[in-house]
Amino acid sequence: MKKTFLPLLALFVVSSLHAQIYVEGARLEPANTGQYLEVDPQFREDGRCAFRVDYGQSNPREDYVTDVNGRRFDFRSLVDGLNFFYEEGWEVAQISTLERGRRFLLKRRF
Repeated sequence: MKKTFLPLLALFVVSSLHAQIYVEGARLEPANTGQYLEVDPQFREDGRCAFRVDYGQSNPREDYVTDVNGRRFDFRSLVDGLNFFYEEGWEVAQISTLERGRRFLLKRRF
């Protein structure tokens, strides 16, 4: 019994640690996002960045990726952030180059 219980417990713990995407404390899921979202990286002087996210909400200009409590989440780099979105089921569909930087249109993978 113990031999079966411990691997199952470990599997449950690992699966519950899977990250999820929150924007201003609201979890992004198929019911509230649709198939596409746009991310706009905002870089800091130390190279870290935060992502503003437009998933079709009413005021996307101020909505950043956050933790479950609404605290803004900073990524180590642009690639770190894009990898985070990819792990959560989003892939880059289009890159727009603007005067002030790039924006990324992401498409749901699954």
